[in-house]
Order: sequence, then C-alpha cells, then structure tokens
Amino acid sequence: RQRNKLVWDAESFSVMADRDSLVQKVKGKKFLKHTHPNFCHGRIFRKPLPVPLVVWKSEKKPRDDHDAPDWLTASEFVDQDDAMDTKLSDFADLLKASKKTVVYSGAGISRGAGIGQAARGRGGSGRNKTTTADPTFTHYALSALAKMGLIHGWVQQNHDGLPQKAGFPQECINEIHGSWYDPSNPVVLYSGNLKKYECKWMEHDAATADLALVVGTSLGGLNADQVAIRTAVRSVSGGALGMVMINLQQTEHDGKSTVRLFGSSDDVLKLLMDKLNAPPPAMSPAVFTGERRMVVPYDENGNRSETAKMWLDLRRNAAIRINPNHNIQGAKQPCYLHIGAKRPRKIEGELRQNGPGHGVVSKWSKKKVGIDLQIEGVHMLLGQWWLEAAARGGPPSIPVINLNPEMIEPSDAMLEES
Repeated sequence: RQRNKLVWDAESFSVMADRDSLVQKVKGKKFLKHTHPNFCHGRIFRKPLPVPLVVWKSEKKPRDDHDAPDWLTASEFVDQDDAMDTKLSDFADLLKASKKTVVYSGAGISRGAGIGQAARGRGGSGRNKTTTADPTFTHYALSALAKMGLIHGWVQQNHDGLPQKAGFPQECINEIHGSWYDPSNPVVLYSGNLKKYECKWMEHDAATADLALVVGTSLGGLNADQVAIRTAVRSVSGGALGMVMINLQQTEHDGKSTVRLFGSSDDVLKLLMDKLNAPPPAMSPAVFTGERRMVVPYDENGNRSETAKMWLDLRRNAAIRINPNHNIQGAKQPCYLHIGAKRPRKIEGELRQNGPGHGVVSKWSKKKVGIDLQIEGVHMLLGQWWLEAAARGGPPSIPVINLNPEMIEPSDAMLEES
C-alpha cells in the first residue's frame, strides 16, 4: 500500500490550510439525535437546510435480519437541489483537504449493476447477477477520484470485484469479507474468520483515516463499520474530518456524519464530479490485454520481494497453486473445505480428497473479467487485473503462483529489464 500511495497534487498548501478550518467546524460538535433538525444534513452545518424529499415510502424496517430503532424505516429520500448543492460544496472541500480518505462501501452501490442486496428498497433487492455484472457509475467515479489523488483506500463489504473492474488499484482495496475474484481469500461465511492481513489492514484504516466516505451501507453492526464510526468519533476531538455518508435511506448513524447526502450514489457522484470540474470517468471494464506470462517481483510463495523475481504464467493449462497464506479454511465455504484440510472432506455427499491447493488455468473470460481456474477439482476465479497489479509489484502478495515457479537470477533480471 505504501508503494502506491496516492496524494493530492494540486495547490497542496492552500488545501492543507483549508483542512484546519474544516476540522474546527466539527470539533466539539457532539453526535446529533434523530430529532435534531440537522440529523439529516450533518454536523458541519450551523443552520438547518431544506429537508430531504420522500421518493419512496415504506412502513417496514430496512432489513428483517437487523434490529432498528422505532423511527427508522426503509423509506427513501433525496436532497432538494439547494441543499444538495450546499452539501456538495462541503463534500468537495473535505475531499480536497483530507490527508487520507477511505471509502467504506456496502451492497447498495452494486444494486444498479444487478447484484442483489439484503436491504429493502424501491425496485426490490436486485436482479441477482454475479460475476458477469459490470461496474456502475459509482465504481468508475470512485476509481477516477483515486487517480486524482482524492481517495487513498477502500474497505469493501462486497465480494463482486466491481471496483477493480472499474480500474481501482487492487493494492488499495481491502476485500474484508472475501472476494469472488481472489482464490486465496474466498467469501467468508458468517461463521467463518476474516483473513488476518485484511483484518489488521481494516483496523489500521479505522485508526488512521482522516475522512471516511460511507456509500451504500446502513452501518448495521458489522465489525468493519469501525472504519466509519471511529473516524467520526475522532472528528469530535479535532483528530479527523469525520464521515461523509451517501445513501437513499436513513440510518441510525446519520447524526455522526460531518456531511450527510441523500440520493443514489450514482446521482450524487455525478454532481460531485461536476463540482470538482473533473472529466467524466471512462466507462470501460479493465479487461487485461497484455502478455499472460510475465516477470513479477514476487518470491516463490507469492510474497512481494525487493530482490526476488519470477515468471508468472497464467496461460491456459498452466499449472498453478494457491498462495500458502490463503484463508480457505477460515472462510468455511463448504465447497472449498478440502483445500488445505488435514483429511478428506465430504462435500454434497461426495468425498473429496484433501489437497494443498494445486490446479490449472482453465480459460479466460472477457465477460467476467476473470480467469477460470480448476483447483483440487473445484472451480475458482481470479480477477484479470491481478496480472497488471503483480507486474508493478502493487499488492503485498498475489493469490496464485505457478506450481514450480521459474525464478529469475539477478543477471537474468537485468537482461529482462534491458
């Protein structure tokens, strides 16, 4: 993460000077109760703004599987134009002033891509697409903001790989609950354990973020919610800029926000890009078109190295193995439990022999922006963007390496670079 640190590169002195005044606007401001007139606007505002408009009314709770206060329903709101413009101005200022902005996203940002969600909402829960889904404007806009140096990290509740499909760098995104596109970090069941590295990374971001951008999540009580909550808490003592939240529905944590915006994330971020005078993002998935066999700065176990280099061959039928530091047993996905197990496991009535995670590349899929793998008799998927990330030595480790990796001697590496 440090190797690819993104920084704000325009008028840095004036930007940093603005940060002090923004900190003072929320320092000492206690969290607001839901009865406060600015609960739906944010702690940064002294006077109330026009109230958001109800665009879809519901008497039901946002989710059946989460408790909620009596006043909280699944109704959806959008800010009135004047209020939205005011909020966007402060939002833009916070982004430009922030020393470290971390996105914290939930299922709401992928609903427009056709991926289902547990929460109630206008239009149902989604169309239940999975790996064939394309990124939404939100994914592309957040990736563009990262390239501008305005976003420095992303803690992703979702498993869908849509940020990376939209061009967000793999080493800057923490797929805390696992991924469809990372065989070493499969989706973690509720009864499972988070991967240790991702968990420590999440806790570090929760402790060091200057601004948390909360998008498409209700902060319903997950451990990773600390990325938003702890950043908001630090803003009260002047230690951070706090939390900006974009959501159609109210949450019980709205009163913790520095700025609270109501609307779809696609609509709000389109307006934000205009406010920043930023060009519209390129809306094209990051399909890998380079060589499928390349030199990468990683050792034989897939860990980034300052000295070792090897050939990574992901051509069809190439023999591969999972990075030994995988979380397959911790994730507890039933179909993968024989991988890394100490004894055979019965899966759907079939006894599968335990194995260390060896397999082959099956095929490449442009539609999924993925590489299909066969690992110990089961299908797994690797995001194509991992090759680009590995080539520049971005992530601290890569999910797969070749079964017998071809290491490059220092003299060979010098010839390769020349």
